[in-house]
This record gives sequence, structure tokens and C-alpha cells, in this order.
Amino acid sequence: MATKNLWGPLPESVEVRTPTQILKEQAAVLENMTRGGLQGRVRVGTEPDGNFVLDLDIVAPALGNYSYNVFRASHGISIYPVTITPSGKQYRWVECPDEESFEKALGERLASEDVRRAIATLIAQSRAV
Repeated sequence: MATKNLWGPLPESVEVRTPTQILKEQAAVLENMTRGGLQGRVRVGTEPDGNFVLDLDIVAPALGNYSYNVFRASHGISIYPVTITPSGKQYRWVECPDEESFEKALGERLASEDVRRAIATLIAQSRAV
């Protein structure tokens, strides 16, 4: 006897760029801009409440894979809204209701003075090794 399908027809996948995809794209941009001197790393996990957690790190391979955390983002199963919690005490979390606001907040954080300073320092230290 054949197994009966109780799921019904499965929905088509939704065409949306996920926060993970966007972060991986920016990680690749960093690696290209620094000719591999620095790499972006996106770590994906889950919180006890079931939310997805995404950490964006800048990694310096020449410095024993030293890692600088840029921020943590989290979202539920519905993908948006995404909450960004930047590293550093002077920053507060930002909630992004959609892809456009997530990209805007991400751009502001990636171009921030402390991230730019960290990148410059990591590049200089990597060249000295």
C-alpha cells in the first residue's frame, strides 16, 4: 500500500534575497576589494527561541584568522523583520522591516568609522606579517 501524502501541495519558494545571501554577497565584495587580504565570514545559527542568528565577521588570514565581529543579525522564520545588533557599546540595535531597510542599515554599519578603522588596521597588520 502506497504512503498517502497528508502535506498537500507544497508552496512555491518565495523570491526574496535573504539576509544570509546579502551578507555573503558583501563578504565576497570585501574579499575582492582587499584581494584576499581580508575575508568576510557569515556564521549562521539559531537562538533558543528559534530565531536565526547571523554573525558577520571580518577575518584576517595572515593574522592566524583573527576575527572582528561587525554585527549580529537575527530574524524569525518569516525572514523580515531583521534585527541588527552592532558590536560596540556606542551602537544600538536596529530593526529592519524589509530588504531595502536591511541593506541601508547594513551599508551604514559597513561604512562606519569603527569598521573602516578596523579594516585599515587589519590590512596594515596583515602586510607587516
